[in-house]
Amino acid sequence: MPYNVLSCSGFSETAGGWVASMPCMKSRIGFIILFFIIAVVRKWGGEEMGIGFSFLFGLICSIIPYFIIITIFGSFKLALVIGIAGGLAGGYIFGMMFGGEE
Repeated sequence: MPYNVLSCSGFSETAGGWVASMPCMKSRIGFIILFFIIAVVRKWGGEEMGIGFSFLFGLICSIIPYFIIITIFGSFKLALVIGIAGGLAGGYIFGMMFGGEE
């Protein structure tokens, strides 16, 4: 059964009505967490250490796999780990290929 992050269908139902359930809210907040993790890695791992890191491709390679895993499995932890790994790999690989965003 696919999980929908926007309408929270597939996740456990809410008791209050307009408030999202906890698993759905965690999946939504996961997008924000990924953004800030990639931003911190860009600053500390890219600029401060002098290693090329592409922020744009880091975000693309983290958000898209995160969204796919959340939609298919509904697992926040699995999606977050795969999103972080994809963001780090994509950011550093594309940073080496195309140069960092200095």
